[in-house]
Amino acid sequence: MIERRCAVSEPGDALAEVLAQLAIRDALYRFCRGVDRGDADAMFSAFHPDATDSHGPGGPEHIVPMLVQRFDETPRVGQHHITNVHAVVDGDVAAVESYFLLFNAQSEERGGEHELVGGRYLDRFERRNGEWRIAAREIVVDVARSPLFGSDLAGALPYVTGGRREKDPSAALFTQVRNQARVEEK
Repeated sequence: MIERRCAVSEPGDALAEVLAQLAIRDALYRFCRGVDRGDADAMFSAFHPDATDSHGPGGPEHIVPMLVQRFDETPRVGQHHITNVHAVVDGDVAAVESYFLLFNAQSEERGGEHELVGGRYLDRFERRNGEWRIAAREIVVDVARSPLFGSDLAGALPYVTGGRREKDPSAALFTQVRNQARVEEK
């Protein structure tokens, strides 16, 4: 179960929470805009240099060029949308679950149409040198449809699938940050 921690006791704490939430969302939006526009710098700016990402092997240094090349080869432009964002900020660390909808343009060899993918980014954000960026990303695919591969593509993708309550991968992310906060309080 996700809890909303409200540890804000001073006006300065409330402002810090709001600023953290905005900086986290800004990083999420920079990544998505970067994918859609083919802007590698925007995508890189969302991640810490040593970040991990389950898009594929390695971190952003491998994933960003692959995404730019893949979508440069398509006849259409895709769209990446971030919808619900749930972020639990604790000091310089945040557990963030962001729902996404992707309309991925496909190459002519793959039918040239758009795939629809819906899922979530499970991100561990860290504030380093005053900047909030992604330190670790896991992708959860809940829905995937492809005109070329049939109605349900989710099982064919190399990503974790969602579940209910503690069976969902987000439960582990939020538990990890919550437990870390308890250790630091002692």
